Amino acid sequence: MNGESAVRAKRFSPGLIAGLFVALFFSVSLFIRIYLPYDQVFVGDWVKFTSIDAYLHMRLVDSIVHNFPVLTNFDPYLLYPFGLNIDNIHFFDWLLAGIIWVIGLGSPTQHTIDVVSVYFPAVLAALTVIPVYFIGKEIFGRWVGVMAAGLIAILPGEYLGRSILGFTDHHVAEVLFTTLTLMFLIMAIKRAQENGLTVQHLRARDWKVIRKPIIYSAIAGLSLGIYLVTWLGGLLFVFIILLYLFLQFIIDHLRQNSTDYLLPAGTIPFFIAFLIYVIFVGGTFTLEPSSVMPWLALLLAAATPIMLQLISAKYAQKKIRPYYY
Repeated sequence: MNGESAVRAKRFSPGLIAGLFVALFFSVSLFIRIYLPYDQVFVGDWVKFTSIDAYLHMRLVDSIVHNFPVLTNFDPYLLYPFGLNIDNIHFFDWLLAGIIWVIGLGSPTQHTIDVVSVYFPAVLAALTVIPVYFIGKEIFGRWVGVMAAGLIAILPGEYLGRSILGFTDHHVAEVLFTTLTLMFLIMAIKRAQENGLTVQHLRARDWKVIRKPIIYSAIAGLSLGIYLVTWLGGLLFVFIILLYLFLQFIIDHLRQNSTDYLLPAGTIPFFIAFLIYVIFVGGTFTLEPSSVMPWLALLLAAATPIMLQLISAKYAQKKIRPYYY
């Protein structure tokens, strides 16, 4: 009986139950976003999109699919009759086109392009349930994570409206990539703090201590970089992360705690995001603010935690009152 009870307990462990709830909320999120507007999207032989901007994105997606993986750099119908140059901040369209190209085995029909595209925002919104669960779990515990996952699945308002069937716009991708960035940042900081990570561990390449913080920080940088090439206004999120780091450095220094553990999560994500931005957007350094700002902002963001840590360590070494920090 004891053996059977142990097997039963393992079979219905809290982790398994939480996973089943997350799977349920994933399904609920899909159902709400697909079933309710279904009749307005699939009308006879037509596939109708549920926003004006979706047609702009679909024009770009059509172009990429038929010229994969090249994105057109000029659209004569934008600001007609003059046309408009297209920038490279269109990862959402490129990702969608890539998925369609694979599903269509390199030669998808127009119907396949449209059907995959209308489902895409609903699937991205359902996937967001997963990182939301892990954020809640990491900060407050497993069951708070389950509650958070349930709430994001049914959250009304702009988020729901911009992630329903046919709303093929980049907004839902912004939510997914920023949520993934936060999830891995939180994991990196927590693992570094739990392992007592110091500058000495980094210098000695003590992988037992630094492995997880570095891996999580690198994946956070990947998510952040993808987000920055999805939306032109993405630098605002860089500012939000940097503001947190400023506050956390100050709090730890005032409490006379080491700030070393913040280094991987404070530098690696910004540097990797910088590399992704440079590779994806391309171009050269110019004096135009629109070109300089993203590159310069990411490099400054990567350097700022290093400067904050050096100042904190120097103040602690010289026993300068923490208040002056």
